[in-house]
Amino acid sequence: MTFCARYRFKLLSPLQIEKGTPLDVTIPGLPEVTFEMGDEAHPMGHWVTARMDGFETEDEARKAGQQLGDTLLVVGAVTKLGIDVGFSRSTLHFSKEIHAAVREKTGRELRTETHGLMVYEKDKVTIMGLQARGSALICSQEFEKRLAHWIKPSSALTERQRNCALLINDSFFVPQTEGSFILRISAAEALCDQTVRDARYQAALEGLKQHLDGQTLDDEIRETLQGTLANAKQQSLRQAYMTKFRTLRSACEAKAFDDLYKMRSKLVHDGIGRGTLNEATNEALQLATDLLEAELRQP
Repeated sequence: MTFCARYRFKLLSPLQIEKGTPLDVTIPGLPEVTFEMGDEAHPMGHWVTARMDGFETEDEARKAGQQLGDTLLVVGAVTKLGIDVGFSRSTLHFSKEIHAAVREKTGRELRTETHGLMVYEKDKVTIMGLQARGSALICSQEFEKRLAHWIKPSSALTERQRNCALLINDSFFVPQTEGSFILRISAAEALCDQTVRDARYQAALEGLKQHLDGQTLDDEIRETLQGTLANAKQQSLRQAYMTKFRTLRSACEAKAFDDLYKMRSKLVHDGIGRGTLNEATNEALQLATDLLEAELRQP
């Protein structure tokens, strides 16, 4: 009994091999890896499948597959190839009847195609996938109506409004949910001016700055504290976006955006949340577009 590790990923630019022609690659610390090009991936890139076999246990196969996946991830980022390793799960499901029919006809277990790592016993599974793509047409009359409706509110865009709209539009062209989520949070953030605080607060900060100037400190510590005082002259980003939403929309939406911003911080700073942000991404889009519309409709 031997086990196999199979890693299916997206590569931005295709390998220089013909579809259906395997490429054997030697990677130190791993068994020989066979790469094979697949179809084009939607909305961009190309599917590639990597296989390794000869493992005595499923655990050995899984560890090697995970190591290969992590290596692909780093190579894609550091060498700028662009590799999407996925989340090692499938959204495609077949009925019990189909599983039973495949087992009866082939004697093998049916597995659905996976974006990421799959580990299985050699010659014991059948892997089946389905790829479909759809598009929608925009009614020309509706397009004309929308242009006419928004021509006046768009006639005097500020740079903040322009940047917000650009980021929202960019988010539609990013294939990964995480990228779209960050762009949509940033779009709302772009509208929020961190205004300078009142004169009494500024005077207190100036007193602290003068006190700091009289201290004997390491240069790095001094620069850090000076930067902190400089930043303190303005509202915090959280105060800015909470005020913006409360003023133009509602306290409820301010709280909703605050929750999303915390999710964004956990994703960016702690790596928490990948693969779970579909609903949050849609909510971020709605809040960002509502805030932009509310600002554009102001007198």
